[in-house]
Amino acid sequence: MLILGLVAIGVALRPRRRWEALALAAPVVLPLWAGLAGIAAGIWVALRRSRPDPYQEVAYLQAVSAELQAGRSLRQALVDAGTRAPDLDLARMARLCRSGRPMLEVARAAGSALPQTGHLAGAAVQIGAESGGRVSAAFATLAGIQADRIELQREVRAAGSAARASVAVLAVLPAGGLLAAAATGTLSDLMAMGTVGPILVGIGTVLLIAGASVTLILGRQLS
Repeated sequence: MLILGLVAIGVALRPRRRWEALALAAPVVLPLWAGLAGIAAGIWVALRRSRPDPYQEVAYLQAVSAELQAGRSLRQALVDAGTRAPDLDLARMARLCRSGRPMLEVARAAGSALPQTGHLAGAAVQIGAESGGRVSAAFATLAGIQADRIELQREVRAAGSAARASVAVLAVLPAGGLLAAAATGTLSDLMAMGTVGPILVGIGTVLLIAGASVTLILGRQLS
């Protein structure tokens, strides 16, 4: 606790680090369970914030299309659109564009900078460079496709979460009933019924385990 308190004081001296200091100091001023819960909540929030926004690529592709429609060159559009997607690592691609490197290298850099749409975006860059035509419509279409893909993935994830929750309930309830029977003494009464009682308890336990296992397997396949 003392070490955590000292670390919290040190972190508090740094600018814009008040939440981290509060999380580290929580075990000092709160009960142990409350402090651990606060630290766990802080870690969860930090992990949530560290996840990249899936719409960053959509915003970048839309910005590239808008820059091209405004009359920018392909190189300049790729660089200027980076301000719309600060979470993407576009530094290498921008550096290649500014230094006048071949567009084939720029296309490859775009493929690695955009994890979801890089392959198609790189192809659009290469086609625009080789043909000299305006590919603003291609970037706009690609942005729309990626937005639809994100929405579909969210719907699938939501349906999978509901299925997993239902499976968890169906798998846990029988085990909870068995524990409740053991806690209330019903299970011990069955065990005391001579030879028949243990056999019935054993058969019931096997059936519960088999049913829970089958339910979990089916739920994993459905989700």
